[in-house]
Amino acid sequence: MNNNKMIEYKENVISKIRKFFKRIFKKKEQQNNYIKEEFVNEIKEERKEQQEIFANDIKIDTEVVNSVIEKKNFLEKINGNEEALNMLSIDRLKKLEKYYDSVIEKNNEKIKKLKETV
Repeated sequence: MNNNKMIEYKENVISKIRKFFKRIFKKKEQQNNYIKEEFVNEIKEERKEQQEIFANDIKIDTEVVNSVIEKKNFLEKINGNEEALNMLSIDRLKKLEKYYDSVIEKNNEKIKKLKETV
C-alpha cells in the first residue's frame, strides 16, 4: 500500500456550473453596485444643495426687523406728544410726512378695492 501520491481533485459538473454562474452574476453585481453608489452620491449632493438653499431662504435680515421696530416705537412716542413734534428737525418731519402720505395712499387703494368688490 503505497499512498504517497498526491490526490487530484476533479471538479464535478455541478461545481463547474456553479462557478460559471457565480462569475457571470458577480460581474453584474459589481456593475450594479457602482451604478447605485453613483446614484446615491448624486442624491446626497442634491439634498445638501437643497438644505443650503433652505437655510439661506429662512435667514432673516435683522436690520429690516429692527428698523420696523424702531419706526413703531418712534411713532408711539410721537403720538399725541406735541413737545416731541416741536423738537424734531425739519428733515425728520419731512420723512414723517412722506411716511404718513404713503400710509394714506395704501389705505385709499384698499378702500377703492373694497368699494369695487361690494
